Amino acid sequence: MFSSCDVYQYDNKEPDWLGASIYDYMKADGHFTNYVKLVDDLNYSEVLGKTGSKTLFVANDSSFNVFYKSNPWGVKDYTQLSLAQKKLILNFGMINNAYLTDMLSNYFNGSLKEAAAFRRETAVSVLDSLPFETGNKLPTSAYWDNYRIKGIHLLKDNTPWTLVCMTPKFLAQAQITDADFKSISGIERSGNDVDVFSSKVIKRDITCKNGYLNVLDNVLIPPVNMAEYVSTNTNTKTFSKLMDRFCVPVYDGMSTIQYRQNHPEFSDSIFVKCYFATYGGTTTDPIAKKSLTSDMLLPFDPGWNSYTRTTSGYSLESDMAAMFVPNDEAMKNYFEVGDGTILKDRFQTWDNVPTDILPLFLKRHMRTSFIESVPSRFSTMVDADNSDMRVSPDDIAKSYIGTNGVVYETKKVYAPVDYASVYGPVLLSANDASPDNKTKIFKWAILQNDFRLYLNSIESDASRATGTKFIYSFFVPTDEYFKNYVEPIAIGKNIPGALKFWYNSTTSAVNATIYKYDKTTNTLLDSVGVITPSSVLSPYSDFLVNRLLDILNSHVVVGNVESGKDYYLTKGNVALKVRGSGLDLKVAGDENLKRGEEVNVNKVYNQTNGTTYFIDKPIQAPLQSVYQVLSETPEFSSFFSLLTGNFPAANQIFVKKTNYYGIDYNVKFFNTFNYTVYVPTNKAIDDAIQAGVISPWETTTSGIVGINQMIAADQTVAIQKLERFIRYHFQDNSVFSDNQSYSSKYQSATMKLDDKPTYFSTFKNKYYQIRVDNNAGNITLTTDNNTTAHVISTPGLYNIMTRDYVFNKTPSAFKDIDGTGSGDSYSASLITTSSTAVIHQIDNVLTFQ
Repeated sequence: MFSSCDVYQYDNKEPDWLGASIYDYMKADGHFTNYVKLVDDLNYSEVLGKTGSKTLFVANDSSFNVFYKSNPWGVKDYTQLSLAQKKLILNFGMINNAYLTDMLSNYFNGSLKEAAAFRRETAVSVLDSLPFETGNKLPTSAYWDNYRIKGIHLLKDNTPWTLVCMTPKFLAQAQITDADFKSISGIERSGNDVDVFSSKVIKRDITCKNGYLNVLDNVLIPPVNMAEYVSTNTNTKTFSKLMDRFCVPVYDGMSTIQYRQNHPEFSDSIFVKCYFATYGGTTTDPIAKKSLTSDMLLPFDPGWNSYTRTTSGYSLESDMAAMFVPNDEAMKNYFEVGDGTILKDRFQTWDNVPTDILPLFLKRHMRTSFIESVPSRFSTMVDADNSDMRVSPDDIAKSYIGTNGVVYETKKVYAPVDYASVYGPVLLSANDASPDNKTKIFKWAILQNDFRLYLNSIESDASRATGTKFIYSFFVPTDEYFKNYVEPIAIGKNIPGALKFWYNSTTSAVNATIYKYDKTTNTLLDSVGVITPSSVLSPYSDFLVNRLLDILNSHVVVGNVESGKDYYLTKGNVALKVRGSGLDLKVAGDENLKRGEEVNVNKVYNQTNGTTYFIDKPIQAPLQSVYQVLSETPEFSSFFSLLTGNFPAANQIFVKKTNYYGIDYNVKFFNTFNYTVYVPTNKAIDDAIQAGVISPWETTTSGIVGINQMIAADQTVAIQKLERFIRYHFQDNSVFSDNQSYSSKYQSATMKLDDKPTYFSTFKNKYYQIRVDNNAGNITLTTDNNTTAHVISTPGLYNIMTRDYVFNKTPSAFKDIDGTGSGDSYSASLITTSSTAVIHQIDNVLTFQ
């Protein structure tokens, strides 16, 4: 067989359209003598003359002449450029791949992403320049004191420097407007302009053998990263000093070895400036030699040149960060005459503001996405907690495009909601020197239970519609007084217990000492142990976190407790009795009232979303259930006997079983809410039995046949009738006999099963209603059949506060607090939920038919 083929014409010659090499093109052009010198001096002529595949951004001699007249380095001609400066100019404008400018907006990340890129790694080596710094050139924090005199070889970052190139395709895809670009870069753009940082490409895509050449309108000096810009900007010194507290020198072994290979005479060590950050930085404190908690980390390292947005689908090429940095004048105004006066009143100077409250401030000014932080999007920006940023383009004094993001120097401070909310005084007082003003325990409880965002709530969708705001009353027992908390699961056991909470500075966590408790004298006896946060259980099932969450829920009222009422319900449905106002305000939970004590207010802080009160003891929720009150009060005995008769399981009122394990027995149909229980007098119950309204369980002396003596069919009907009668005395929502006057209807626990008309026109399959008319403490109840009853104002028989706890197991399944007995450890007990109820005696039974 014979075969033949044509000779390929480009085997021995280059295509006519392919130009000279990058180096040869610049040399032959005659307008790039400065760049040719750079290439020659750095021994790069062979690379750019024969090999490689490069994209270059260069400046012509005219631009260099302008550069020599004025530049940040102060050089007047080529001869004054240092070796490091030459390397930076050449390598920073070089990308180690060949890209047409149209293709610079594409990148590959598992798949091709078109028109989504605007950053590229450059050819700069982090060791092209190795600064040696001492004295006031170093950050002001204690982490740097060891090097302040002897100095340190310090890289500002050890990741590749990136080039920012804005192409028309990218800008269109990202919906960044020309006005956005001008605001950020300071230069106009139009049509198909391509811009590198703040330089315009005046001649693009010059095709060479080994890549593409692009000519800029000025000499491209590598910008610094965001952190370095803030540090060196004379207008942002105050903010920079706050950031300094979060950066540390970290030994860079790889760079040290690499530098020693090229410089055998070098025997020192190289460090890199790292920030405490979730991404890109370090999470370890080099002095304390321990990992930092997440609340002490910045969202990202602002000095991280290779910043990569961590959200799925993004890469280095597709986005960078942004920072809104208030200038010194803005920081001063905020601190001295603005909303920040709370900080000045508390700490006097910015330098005195504790480090642990600063991450919230700094995070608020740090943005993880430049694309989402351009001026046209300012009005819709929210922070990581979904709070409005409220940035206006008029706030921007100037902008800077760094290697890893944009810095907006602002004329305004964007403080975190935390400082202004009811959480603020807790946050700001956590490190207070005064023991009766320190709030480390509640701060820890808030953070462990993710309670911060709740306390920071300013408005909801509903409140926006009505123009109203959340108003909280937040009661905070300070650390000095956080003791004598009676343990609900232990109150009914052989050895009652109480806890004293305290903050462990060594472990940075709350501990609790367990004491035996004398219920009669309300005193702590011997201590029997200490509970520490568990390393086995998850944070949200840990004993201390669980109990402190229950306490938090009992110390927050949605509303103003100085509005004039006598009783208020907390977030956890616990009723508080309140009198007075301001520093004279007195508050008490049910157990406080039983002890004959009032909780006093030591400090009052008026915040944006309510009032924070520092108090001298914890508010103690009720430790008695509905069952206990009804069973132990003789005046309630007739009603109680009806509730505890021989009900079948499906009709029971009180239960003690899984999901209902409480101190004793719980009301079966309670469901994590607040209720009212109306208890007819013994005479009213007897009258109702005599009138045939209900049947008793046993036959009466007057001959009325009891349910237990009825035949099966009659018994079933009588039980159902009795259950519905009883449930009509249980009402959703707690109402109190107090100084208020109002009229409102509430749902009972009995459902309407027919279409017969009622007084309140209740529909079938809806709950019968009860109307409550309170006239300054005189309560009249009107039923759905238009009969009435009145709350009896005998002391001790109305406004009785109760709480049905639900524990993870029955109390008998746990050992006593001293470890005696059988079962699980007491510290494994949890409060899973609870319902509260207020009990009133009434002079008549309530009926709905």
